[in-house]
This record gives sequence, C-alpha cells and structure tokens, in this order.
Amino acid sequence: MRTKVIGVGLVLVMVAMVMVISGVDTTTPQVAAQMDDTFECPTTGGTFITAITDDPVSLNGIYANDGASVSVLSFIFNPLTLGGENWGTEITGDLAESWSVSDDGLIWTFNLHQGVLWHDGEELTAEDIVYTFQTIQTSEEDIAPFRPRFMQGDTPIQFEAVDDYTVVATLTEPNASLFTDISVPIVPQHVLEGQDLREGPFNRAPIGTGPFKVVEWNTAESIVLEANEDYFRGRPCIDRLIFRIIPDEQTQVAALQTGEVDFLPNIPGASVPTFEGNDEFTISIAEQDSLFQMFFNLDNPKFQDVRVRQALMIAIDRQAVVDIVRQGYGVVHNSHFDHVVPFYEQDKQGGYDYDPERAAQLLDEAGIADTDGDGIRDVDGEPWVITLLSFAGGFRDYSDYAVVVQAYWEDIGIQTELELRDLSTMVEQIYQERKVDKPFEILTSGWSVIGPEPNSYSNFYMWTDALGPNIENYRNEEVNSLFEQARTETDFDTRMAIYEQIEAILWEEMPTLPLYRNTEPAVVSSRFNIDEAMLDISLGTNFKHPERIYEN
Repeated sequence: MRTKVIGVGLVLVMVAMVMVISGVDTTTPQVAAQMDDTFECPTTGGTFITAITDDPVSLNGIYANDGASVSVLSFIFNPLTLGGENWGTEITGDLAESWSVSDDGLIWTFNLHQGVLWHDGEELTAEDIVYTFQTIQTSEEDIAPFRPRFMQGDTPIQFEAVDDYTVVATLTEPNASLFTDISVPIVPQHVLEGQDLREGPFNRAPIGTGPFKVVEWNTAESIVLEANEDYFRGRPCIDRLIFRIIPDEQTQVAALQTGEVDFLPNIPGASVPTFEGNDEFTISIAEQDSLFQMFFNLDNPKFQDVRVRQALMIAIDRQAVVDIVRQGYGVVHNSHFDHVVPFYEQDKQGGYDYDPERAAQLLDEAGIADTDGDGIRDVDGEPWVITLLSFAGGFRDYSDYAVVVQAYWEDIGIQTELELRDLSTMVEQIYQERKVDKPFEILTSGWSVIGPEPNSYSNFYMWTDALGPNIENYRNEEVNSLFEQARTETDFDTRMAIYEQIEAILWEEMPTLPLYRNTEPAVVSSRFNIDEAMLDISLGTNFKHPERIYEN
C-alpha cells in the first residue's frame, strides 16, 4: 500500500485570491488555467465504482446542493467559473475560456469555450448561462442556496448573452466576490425550460456538459454514468462510473476490501489499519475544506441568551468528539469560516475549551439550574429539555457526533432528546426554504468544499428583509452591514480585515457551534491509476481531472 499526504493548495489559493478576490486585475483580460492537451489515456475502458450513503435529492445542478447529490452531479455538469462552493480552491475559468472586468468593476465579460456540447449533442451557448443564472434569480421556489449570490440587495444582477459565446454581467456596484459567487452548475435551457424544478424528469435524467452522463438511476441501489464521448476536455479513459448506494460506512469498507467498490473518498479512521501494508490499495490523507457544527434555532426562546449558547459550546470536549467520531482524523476548528479562507488562524480565537464547571455556572446564571437536586436542570420547576435533530443513516458522521454531544450535555444536567430524519426530508424541510418557522431546536449540520471566498458564508449568517432568514434564524445588523461592505471592497487587505470583524462577532455570539473539520483518508484500488486525475477533495468530484482516471 502507498500512503500519500496531500494538501489543499493553500499557496495556489492565496495567489489566486490576490488576483481575483481583490477585485480581479481590471486592466488585463484573464485566461483560464491552461489544460494539458497532450494527455492521452494509457488505457481505455473499464468501470470505476464508488459509493455514496444515500440517494441524491436530485441531479438538477441548480436545485440540489446536499452532499449525496453533489457527489454525482459534479461529474455531469460544468460551472462557468471554478473556485466557488463545490468547485475547488483554484479560482479560474471552466466553461469560461477568458474574462475581463471594466475599470469601474461594474461590467464583467465572460468568453466561453466554443464547441462545448451538451450530452444530447446540442451546443452550449451563452443563452444557457443566462438561463441558468436568471432561473436561480427568479424561480418562485428557493431551489438551492445560490440566489443571494446573484443579487445585489433585492436587485438581480443583469446577465446578457451578447452573442453565442459571450456573457456580460452588469452590476450596480462593484462585487469583489462575483467570480466565485457564480460558480454553479450550468443547465441547458432547451431541456429544462418549462419543467418543474423540483419534480421534473430532468432531476433524475439530467443533461449536462460534464465528462460523464447518466445512464440509469436505480433508487436505493446505484446510479450509473457513462463516458461522454464528446467531452470538451477529452473523452474519459474509463467507460463507466458507478455510484453504489450503501448507507452504512462499514459496509462500504467491506465492499472496498472485496473489490465491489474501487474508491472511497473518506473511510472511517478505524478502518485505515485495514488497508495498511496492502499493496492492493493506495491511501491519501488531507484536510478537507469542511466544518461540522451545531445549529440553533434562534427564534426559540431557549437559545436567545448568549450565555446558554456559550455554555453548550464549552460543555463539549471537541477534541474528544474528533477522537471518538473520527478516530482522530479531524481538527478542532476555531472559526465560523473554513480554514481555506486567507485570514484563518488555528489559535487566533479561543475561550471555548472544554470546561463543564464553567458551562454549569453560565447555565445557572441564565436561570437554567437543578433546583430540586434530581440531576436535571429546570426552569420554573419544569425540566429544561432540548431536542437535537440529526440525519438518519449515518450521513457524514452527523448522527455519530450527535450522540457524543448529547452525552456531554447530559453530563451537565441538560435533558437532551435525539431525533433522526432521513436526508431527503431534512433537505426539503430545512435547506430549501428560507423561513422563520424551523422544524428543529438544535440541528447537527455543516458543509464542505465551500471554497476560499469569504462572501460564500454570507448565506449562512446574513438575514435581511430581501434574503429572508438563514438556517439558524440569526440576525445581526452589524454582520449584515459588514458582509455588504466587504463584498464591494476591492482592496484585498481591507476586505479580509472586514471579514475578520465578522469572524470575531460570530465567535462571541455563537449562532452556531463550530466543532471540527475533517481529515479525509481516501482509498483507491491499485487496479486504477488516479495520479493524472489529481485527487482534490475540495471538488465535488474529488478529482481535478476525473476524465483521467484509468485502469492499470
């Protein structure tokens, strides 16, 4: 077995961010990072099999944004630009071959690769880009959490197809984060127009421009993709890519051992020794752009006292959570921003180390105390009970760390009840509508592959009249104002300093409780070569060039 340690490309990120996030070089047209057109598949054919824990909510790239869906649809679609959520830490073009920005920062011009074909043979045009963006802006339903990124206040950014291969965005004020804001899957107007965005046939049988296209989706069993013969970056080396739907992680690991699965991007830490010393597998380990948290419903009076939120934070031994749930394959996280943003420092913020005595004191001060000596904290003579909601089926460790957190809270006298719901129900009830009436008290959730752009986090922590409430019903007008200010600031250092102000406010107010980020052990069968594919867990595909996976 070969073991590799890979990073997340922070040096590249910083260079790219200085160029792009600080307002982009507005004097020189930019060209997308050049591909190595000389690559030829050493072998062709074969089927590469991986696993996901649940059926996707949808394969419509502008509707679904959950982990299971993104794991599949990232192989099917391309975005206009890279570097946004689910699309890596390298800020460059994808369907955009080149781009330029006017001196005043208000006019962005994107030039498309020509000859890009949809899976049905139709050519991608600028009209498809405009249709995608306008659909996100105007749909009656909040079909994905992308809409705020395409708005300036309550005004939609104007997108126009100047010709078949040129898209122009017209802004009302400079937006230093536009390039990564619009990094979303592009969908075909000629196929999707007129369909129901939630229930239409496109959601199970999509048409994209990506390296693979959908053959069949067998619910609760598998999703089969086949190579796109006309992929504009070159026909994939393998013929088929199969996602087996295996809810249990240990069953996934067993399938990898027996050859029923060829690749797992994140095996449990306890399973790593299983593959050590085995030449049939290669393991690569890297920190992931991720953050796992507890989300409060701040409309609930139980959690409106900041002392309660702070107490619940310091009642958790976060390192023990990492050790128990991730078997050490994770890092305690000290920010509401991921570690790939430029200003993150592991030890910059503190004050929430595990301290159950201090947690108990804060709860006492907030009037949540054990007044009758039965070991259960109460308010006005009634037990103070909280309900912790998590995902059924072991999705992304959520239910595992929920059990550990539940135990820590019960240790300080908080009666904590655990409720589990399936992935599709959770996504529909919690993530697809911005409304105050939340179906939870405290939620285990998080994200991954958000990217290095700090403005991407505005969707989680901003609540304005135009946007509506965020997941946790957190509203702080200073935070709203700072996000708006940073978005239009084109000086890089000044802009990052504004985000650091936001970071400090969130750390004091604790609208969510940041716990840890993942360190991912990825294992691939030695029957396949992924060196040229370039494993990159900051991408939804887990590979920078998935078309270059080939069978040895």
